[in-house]
Amino acid sequence: MNDRALKVLEQYEMEVVSTRRGRGSYICETTQGLRILCDYSGSEHKALFQNCVMERIQAGGYERVDLIVPNKEGALISRDWEENKYVVKKWYVGRECDTASENEILLAVCNLARLHRLMRITGEEEFRRSFTAQPPLQEVRAQNAELKKVRAFVRKKNAKCDFERLFLDCFSRYFEQAAEAERRLEGEDGRLFAQTQEAGTVCHGDYNHHHILMCGYGVATTNFESCRFDCQISDLYRFMRKILEKNDWNPRLGMRMLESYTQERPISAQERRLLSVRMLYPEKFRKLANYYYGSNKAWVSRRFLEKLENLNRQEEKKNNFVKMLER
Repeated sequence: MNDRALKVLEQYEMEVVSTRRGRGSYICETTQGLRILCDYSGSEHKALFQNCVMERIQAGGYERVDLIVPNKEGALISRDWEENKYVVKKWYVGRECDTASENEILLAVCNLARLHRLMRITGEEEFRRSFTAQPPLQEVRAQNAELKKVRAFVRKKNAKCDFERLFLDCFSRYFEQAAEAERRLEGEDGRLFAQTQEAGTVCHGDYNHHHILMCGYGVATTNFESCRFDCQISDLYRFMRKILEKNDWNPRLGMRMLESYTQERPISAQERRLLSVRMLYPEKFRKLANYYYGSNKAWVSRRFLEKLENLNRQEEKKNNFVKMLER
C-alpha cells in the first residue's frame, strides 16, 4: 500500500491526527479513536456480512473486534481514483499472540470459545446462500485429487531433485492418512454439517496468532474477512494445528488447549470425532505439495526439502496426538 491510499481517508467523517505504517496498512490516530486503513478484496455484500457477525459479537458483550466504519456515503468500501478498494476499521493497541507462551495460547483458545458462543446467526438466508463453507467431505475429496495430480506430475519428471525423490518416497504414507480421513468423513460429515446449518453457527475462518491482539486490558480479535457459516470446530482445528506445529506437537499443550476450549464452550462427541479426523489429515504435506506445484519447478528451492524433512521428523508425534484425541 502506497501513500496515495491515504487520500481515501478524506471520504470519512473523522479527523486524522497522525498515521503510521502497519503490515500492508496504515494505522491512524483519529479524534474518534484508533482506526486502520487497509486494502479490501471482497464485495460490499461480504463487508455487510462481516459487520453483521461482528455486531452480533458486540451485542453479546464482546467489544474488541475490528468493525468496518462506513464512509460519508454510508458505504463500507471506499475506492481511490484507480478503483482500488479499501476499508477503514476500528483498531486496538496491542501485540500479536505469542505462540511460544502457553498462557497466551490458552487465553487465545478461551477467547475463540467465547466468540463461538456469540457467533450464531439465524435467518439471513441471503448471507447463508453466499457465505456457507464447503462441507468437509467435499473439501477433503478435492484436496486428495490435488495430491494425486502433484504425484503424477513428479513421477513423470525424468531428472528429479532431492525434494521430489523424498516426496515420492513418503507420499504413500501421507496419502493413506488423507484417504482414511475421507472414509471417516463419509460417515460423520453430513449429519454434523446439517446440524450446523440449522444452528446458524459461524466461524472466524482464519483464526490465528496474527489476528489475536493482546491488549493489556484484554484480547481483541481482528480480520473477519474469511468468516462463514461452518462447523465451529473447524476454527479450533486450524488454530490448534498451527500452534502444535510450532511447538513440535507437544501433547500436553494440545490437550490443555482442548480442555480450555471445552470449559468455555462444551463440544459434542461428534465434534470431537470431527476434530480428530481433521487432525489426522496431512494438511501440512498437502500445502507443501501445492506450494511446490505452483512454484518454478525448473529450480526447486532447498526450503521445500527442509520443510518436508521437518514434517517427517514431527510425523510420529503428530500421530500420537491424534490417537490421544480418539480415546
